[in-house]
Amino acid sequence: MSEKIVIVNVNRGKPIDSNELEAKIFAKYPTEYRAAATMNADEVVAAAGDAQVILFTAAKFTNELFDRLPNLRLMVRYGMGYDTVDLAAARAHGVDVCNAPSYGATAVAEHAFSLLMAVNRRILSYDTAIRDGRWGQHADYLPMQMRGKTLGILGFGRIARNVAQYGQGFGMKVMAYDPFLPAEAMEKVGVQKAELDEVLSQADFLSVNAPLTDSTYHMLNAEAFAKMKPEAVLVNTSRGALIDEDALYDALATHRIRAAGIDVYENYPKEVGNRFHKLDNVILTPHVAWDTVESAVALKEEVAAEVERFLRGEPNLNIVNR
Repeated sequence: MSEKIVIVNVNRGKPIDSNELEAKIFAKYPTEYRAAATMNADEVVAAAGDAQVILFTAAKFTNELFDRLPNLRLMVRYGMGYDTVDLAAARAHGVDVCNAPSYGATAVAEHAFSLLMAVNRRILSYDTAIRDGRWGQHADYLPMQMRGKTLGILGFGRIARNVAQYGQGFGMKVMAYDPFLPAEAMEKVGVQKAELDEVLSQADFLSVNAPLTDSTYHMLNAEAFAKMKPEAVLVNTSRGALIDEDALYDALATHRIRAAGIDVYENYPKEVGNRFHKLDNVILTPHVAWDTVESAVALKEEVAAEVERFLRGEPNLNIVNR
């Protein structure tokens, strides 16, 4: 590719803290690479109005924004989810949208299973009680032995397969709901394919690992929680909007389910005194399931590799809007 390609990183967050890896890789090609932590449409246009390639995470790309980015041909997201992009509008404007589906498969699965174990065994509650001088006091529910229990998984992609493997290592029966994957693929790894209602009603532990789409939005709502066992533990490391948070709060507050571990949120519970903060049967982490030393490097490498394919005139591997 002989013409100079403008690549702009408009990501906000840790991957933009250091751009040395990306800059070093892109310097091998006729490119201009720059970074600016931007979020809203005007900021994106100001920073990347001349860009052929945009790297992003949380910025929202609408049809109107694509109209203002006439040179854009490729977008690559730092991460898996791409629900902030109007994919049809991107396609109509000739823009390929790629994600990075592989970098955090191990890290997110480890975090999901860590939440599951910490919630089940009341680790945070015990720790807090000891620090407050309340030795022996704990959350108002009992732990359950995991061996012999059923681990249900919603979605069965890379992360979910790792979660399934960890569950099997603990002697758990694993069943999963994924309408797009044949039963044979699950059976090969010792997992039972099941319908959503089956997973909800039979799971002692439930891990949410599905993508956010129109059909999965609020897939866990009041009706879904009503089908779950009262002793069930829920963990979500996928997308917050997969769960109706009002319904989740009610299920936890009324002990309709036993407990939950949540890393992703539809409405982040940041403010002091948030209603979820008052519950002792939930552990909250700040969307950090992916964040390990290894996955941070792998994320940059995966994003840069997708851009390199474009620069070399090769087909991109992880296009999500075709």
